[in-house]
Amino acid sequence: MREILWPGGVFFTSGPPLTVVQKSSLKDQARKMLPQAFPDQLRMVLGQEFTEEGLDMLHEMLQNRIVVKSLGYMIIDMIWLEIFPELSDTLSGAKALDSDL
Repeated sequence: MREILWPGGVFFTSGPPLTVVQKSSLKDQARKMLPQAFPDQLRMVLGQEFTEEGLDMLHEMLQNRIVVKSLGYMIIDMIWLEIFPELSDTLSGAKALDSDL
């Protein structure tokens, strides 16, 4: 098990940095894949133009490192609250994670 999780005793190694061309290619791929994940029924209700504008805005937001970090922290907080509900009074921002609107 240890060798599976930490091959050679190393937990994490970063890959080589991406070139500008690779970054641009990945960004274009993500932009093309995002509309494919959007439900067609919702696209029909919202309209094609409105949907494309919204997905472009979402894509740009997900390019912001601070937004992605905040989203990750909120997901981790939600998981902790599901596992340990008694922490809801001590976690700051737990009220913002409450889905009962």
